[in-house]
Amino acid sequence: MSHSSDSPALVGTRWVELGLALFTTLIGVVVMFGSVEQGIGWGDSGPEPGYFPFYIGLLLSAASVGNGVLTVVRWQALSLSFVSRSAFKQVLSVFIPIALFVGAMPFTGIYVASACFIAWFMWRDKVRVKPYGKWMIGTVSLGAVLASYLIFALWFKVPLDAGPMADWISLAGRSFK
Repeated sequence: MSHSSDSPALVGTRWVELGLALFTTLIGVVVMFGSVEQGIGWGDSGPEPGYFPFYIGLLLSAASVGNGVLTVVRWQALSLSFVSRSAFKQVLSVFIPIALFVGAMPFTGIYVASACFIAWFMWRDKVRVKPYGKWMIGTVSLGAVLASYLIFALWFKVPLDAGPMADWISLAGRSFK
């Protein structure tokens, strides 16, 4: 098996091709079943609501089955590595913090989640010769949040979801009055 790097292969190209063909075939089948419920015939006023989606789902499924067949035919030629373990670790090192950022927003609001997200990436930046200091991390992450608030909430009058923290601050502000 040929690899694009010194790291061992995590998954081969042929399995990704076959999995994607199966996945897109299933999407096409789901679209076709949903379209049948809406009606795929031709009525007095023209096509029923599911007519065009049905045929799009049919084309997607047919093309996907064709890709699956081509993958099986070219099985040996597709023995290359799709992604190595080291490359996948790099992808995960960005994906996991982004997923946590998105998952935290409903609970913390965009401002707190953004500050933590920016601070995390600055803190873990090991590529730089001189790592960022705590003051720099705090200044940049809080400065970015402040800039977002000023631009969106104050200037454009488009408030971003501040989450429960905004409720706590507004309650604390009312109690001091």
